Amino acid sequence: HLLELTSKELGLVKPYFTTEQVKRYYTYPKHTLWLIYTDSRFKTPDSLNDFPNLKQHLDRFSQVITSDNKPYGLHRAREEKFFKGEKIIVQRKCVEHPSFSYADFDTYVSATFYVIKSDSINHKYLLGLLNSKLIEFWLKKKGKMQGDNFQLDKEPLLDIPIHKPTEIKQNLIITLIDQILTLKKDNQESDTTILEQQIDNLVYKLYD
Repeated sequence: HLLELTSKELGLVKPYFTTEQVKRYYTYPKHTLWLIYTDSRFKTPDSLNDFPNLKQHLDRFSQVITSDNKPYGLHRAREEKFFKGEKIIVQRKCVEHPSFSYADFDTYVSATFYVIKSDSINHKYLLGLLNSKLIEFWLKKKGKMQGDNFQLDKEPLLDIPIHKPTEIKQNLIITLIDQILTLKKDNQESDTTILEQQIDNLVYKLYD
């Protein structure tokens, strides 16, 4: 069902991503879902009066909306800055291996993901580090497991020992990550095992 929205209303409609697009290493920009991003400012009955088409649309679901900010506000909306621009998206429950994904475009996700943004370290270098065998081993021992599956909660993620080497050493990993991202972008099923092994070896050396 297509909604006829004004330009002002379109400003509240954001691209919504799930595990269909957020894969290990690469987040695919093509998506089919959209999110009406209304924060806690939209919790009063008259808050959407200037957005009549969105209001009419949400009113159809008033009986099933359970948000703390109902009738129109999202439940505990996160700050939008986390969804914009370059970031690493973490799948909180991962089968077999931790899954950290790179995105450099606006990517709105649910609470089944964490979002990592940093002003102090290169995101691509960090991606290589976080997806490495060494950090997988660390998370298996220090994090929370559900059988063979990883549960990447906030505390173990914040406790990961992040080594920040020289720019030259970071660039060795960044170059390999760029190759992985290019291959994944062209073909989701691309086998990047050899490149990942090269990153693992570099990470082992970084941590001696």
